[in-house]
Amino acid sequence: MSLKAKSVTGAFFNLSANGFAQLINFAVYAIMARLLGVEEFGLVAICLMVVDFCNLFVTVGISQNLIQRDKWDDDFASLSFWILIGVSAAIAVLIFLLAVPIAYYSYSELAAQLIAALAIIPVSNGFRLVHKAKLEREFENKKLAAYDMAGVLVGGVVSIVTALVGFGAWAIIFGKVIQSVVSTALTCYKSSFSPSKVHDKRHLPEIIRFAKPLIAMSFVNFFSTRTSNIIIASFLGAATFAYASVAKQGFSVINNLTFQPLNRIALASLARVQENRLHLAFKRIVSLTALFVVPVYFGIGAVAHPFIDIVFGDKWVQSAYLLSILALIAPTQVMAYYLPNLLISRGYPQQAFTLNLINLVVNLIVPLIMVPWGLVAVIIGWVIANYITVVLKFAVVKKHMGIGIMSGLKPTWPFSLVGLIMFASVLSVERFRLLGLENVFIELAALVAIGAGIYSGLLLLFYRKPTLSALSELKGAQLKSAKVPSPPEAPSQP
Repeated sequence: MSLKAKSVTGAFFNLSANGFAQLINFAVYAIMARLLGVEEFGLVAICLMVVDFCNLFVTVGISQNLIQRDKWDDDFASLSFWILIGVSAAIAVLIFLLAVPIAYYSYSELAAQLIAALAIIPVSNGFRLVHKAKLEREFENKKLAAYDMAGVLVGGVVSIVTALVGFGAWAIIFGKVIQSVVSTALTCYKSSFSPSKVHDKRHLPEIIRFAKPLIAMSFVNFFSTRTSNIIIASFLGAATFAYASVAKQGFSVINNLTFQPLNRIALASLARVQENRLHLAFKRIVSLTALFVVPVYFGIGAVAHPFIDIVFGDKWVQSAYLLSILALIAPTQVMAYYLPNLLISRGYPQQAFTLNLINLVVNLIVPLIMVPWGLVAVIIGWVIANYITVVLKFAVVKKHMGIGIMSGLKPTWPFSLVGLIMFASVLSVERFRLLGLENVFIELAALVAIGAGIYSGLLLLFYRKPTLSALSELKGAQLKSAKVPSPPEAPSQP
């Protein structure tokens, strides 16, 4: 199989595994939300966020260097392995010395115990990453996808079973730890790499030099995408955080199942297009994205109440109101999602980093100002912050590449406008109970059908040309992506 064919096949299996993991995790998340109380569910969500942050220092930098090097060097890989073991062990120690006491005094003894148990995950990742890099270099993506899916399945079953027998918040922790351990064990067992004792440390400066900027970017991106979560957890408590977490979970899955496939198609075009056609290529990409992503965002917001009721249960009704508010970020997501990769594709990595800094600062300040007015105000502040950051980000891109906010607005506004009309219409039908249906499953199906009819009907009636143009672009972009290996993905946007 050619290198090009291996790249395309590997991308397919990575994408399939990610989609499978997202759906399984969402299903487990929904079941846990039904089985656990709001307070303990919120505590678990906060603990997982803390451990996700700690994982950044293990999962970013070193394995990427191993993958991009011209040749595999066992000495270099062994040094990388022992560095990761040392870093992961240090992270585990810091979790015990800092995170555990903070959780104990800020929340409860249970929170401290949960975070202590989750310290196993960074250590597990430290053992796995070099072996994973070896398999990725050998294009064994199918195997890696299977190992990831096995971990997700086993961990999900463990969480559900232990929750049903009464382990409460510990059920999710058991599942997450088992998921990590199973994936690591399978990856290490199947990898041909075996770490050896290292005597020569001449590669250490290269490893540190490569990892530092990637860790810095991931650090900023982590906080920029979770500022509202951190603010809610810090000022409004675990129970309030739980409602926000449930509301955002649906959008997290949507983001991974819609933007990531489109991102692979888009990046192939952006990386190879001629300079004088870059402006047009960007317009086509955001138009294509808006056509498919905007109705999903607005649609889930419009049917938030029956959706939350069916998936999570009626005790999470407050999350439904938050989900409807969060849907309003749809236009900002489609316009700004590709901007970091647009800059990187033309050799502006520092400016791409600046976009993350803008996210961090604005998404911190605006929701923080809204804290005195409660959870709904913080979520509204986060939505407002998304619109502010879009303007600021395009200002940076226009300065360096001549692509301003109108380049994002013109090709997407028809889909955003129609999506907003669909959102308001379906939400009104649902809120005023115009259908008069008692069965929530039938009501949800009817609302989805009404929304799909309104969205597609308005586009065909009033915006047929941009719609058909975007659809034709999809076919062309798919052909391009099959011919050209995709560059690395951009950091995920909130």
